[in-house]
Amino acid sequence: MSAADRGKEGAPPAREPAEALSALEAALRQALASVPREQVVKAIVGALPAEVLVDQSARMHGKVRKVSVSMPEELTEAVRARTGTGGFSRYVTDAVQEQIRLDLLDELAAEFEAKYGPIPEELVQEAMREWPDYEDE
Repeated sequence: MSAADRGKEGAPPAREPAEALSALEAALRQALASVPREQVVKAIVGALPAEVLVDQSARMHGKVRKVSVSMPEELTEAVRARTGTGGFSRYVTDAVQEQIRLDLLDELAAEFEAKYGPIPEELVQEAMREWPDYEDE
């Protein structure tokens, strides 16, 4: 989405990269100070396209390798019930890809916290109020 398109949707105007990153850093600090890290990571993952964190070669559009995975029978049946014939591999690939994204974001959040320390609770609360799907719990 271009800056012009964001402006049309009511988003703030484009900023200089350093300013935008500074604002992002502040928002992350706020979120991490008041919300469990996993919740923050999931919110970030939901906002990012897969291409940001997972190399395109990891997607099923390219070369694939057949692997054998053992899973509980009930889980296998639940996947088959959702995917029907031929969708099992795609379903599992999507789940693994999502887990890799979460793992990478968790590592990034841990590095951020190690470098800058924990985010104050009041800043996290402020950031959560600004989050599009924030629900008062």
